[in-house]
Amino acid sequence: MKTRDILGLNSRNVLFSSKYNKKGGKLIANHKLLTKNVLRKAKLPIPKLYRVFRRFEDIDKFNFLKKLPESYVIKPDNSLGGEGILVIERQGRYAGEWITTTEDTKTVNDLKLLLREIIEGRFSMRGQPDFAFVEERIRVHPIFEKVSWGGTPDIGVVVFNRIPVMAFLRLPTKESGGRANMHQGAIACGIDISSGITIGGVKGSKEIDFFPGTRRKLKGIKIPIWDEILKLAINCQLTVPELNFMRVDIALQPSLKKPGKTFPKVLELNAQPGLKIQLANKAGLRRRLERVEGLEVDSPEKGIKIAKALFLDPKLRDIVTGKKTVNVFHQVEVQSFLGDRISVQAKVDTGAYTTSIDRKLAQKLGLLHPENILFEGVYKSALGRQKRPVVPVTFFLSGQKIKTTANISDRSNLKRPMIIGRGDLKGFLVSSDIK
Repeated sequence: MKTRDILGLNSRNVLFSSKYNKKGGKLIANHKLLTKNVLRKAKLPIPKLYRVFRRFEDIDKFNFLKKLPESYVIKPDNSLGGEGILVIERQGRYAGEWITTTEDTKTVNDLKLLLREIIEGRFSMRGQPDFAFVEERIRVHPIFEKVSWGGTPDIGVVVFNRIPVMAFLRLPTKESGGRANMHQGAIACGIDISSGITIGGVKGSKEIDFFPGTRRKLKGIKIPIWDEILKLAINCQLTVPELNFMRVDIALQPSLKKPGKTFPKVLELNAQPGLKIQLANKAGLRRRLERVEGLEVDSPEKGIKIAKALFLDPKLRDIVTGKKTVNVFHQVEVQSFLGDRISVQAKVDTGAYTTSIDRKLAQKLGLLHPENILFEGVYKSALGRQKRPVVPVTFFLSGQKIKTTANISDRSNLKRPMIIGRGDLKGFLVSSDIK
């Protein structure tokens, strides 16, 4: 990750949040109930809302034994970092008891106390009186069951100018108390925008390969319904156009009625996306934002198409495209006339159609044996038209065996004794990265 590509706190606030997000949009994002109302009117999927508590009297009048479902979440309307959130997994052994996702037992009095603290403003951003509400608890999707603890993982997608520019998967841990919050010890996995495949994980600022206490890999997790998630994130921005730079947090709800079916649900919007997403993705957010700034995007589909074209992770390119990726300068193995392999630094040149090998190298390999020369062909070069011997050649590129023909030329004044032409690059992608 290059320093100039990283988005810092001041750059985020001045160059993007303040410039592209208006007061009305920030107000919606800062209040979860208002977010729910706006998204519900736009018919975007959100967790069910069971009850809102605005005053202490609402708590006293509520029948906790009869009007709460078996599993639910209590949240403050205006809070940060997961503070004040309580996730109930199931009912307890006795009436008036509930078990949290961390296996703690809560009573009616415990719930009343938490609701009072929320209304008093203990967890609000500015310490002001707040609202509390009870909503549907999103169950853990089967694909995440072995890489999360306690709570429900969520997916954060940063959207700018109707284009998803970066995403991560947050996984609750025992240390985080079952919350998907990085500041409290949750794990973040960067997600390749093009494929929806995780590229690795971080805990704090440290890269990790496995979920804590297990040998379960954090890299290579394929997020279900990825295009649907990206489209939902863009539609959130279309619904709240006052937020042109935002993060959309989405959870995946597995269907009970239709096994294998998954429903995305928007948890909240964030007008000032956190910057640790860059650590998870090993990529700078500023560079990505600048690449899409000012582009005209007339539909979610176009936004997704642009994102996939611009932000495909090079390490996953082979998986996504089904093709192997080679660099402009690539080490290959060329087979000699006697069948031995010699390692050669080659230039992958899509401007040339045929492969070409330096004369001295060809002699070393025994390829200029009279029996091996097929014919002489005429080729254009910087020196004009030249007659060159053509020989059969076998070489290995990224482990793939290629049998072809090559013309023999004088490359003694060039750094690389071999050119691989585009005619021998079928099934490959050429990276623009110079390595």
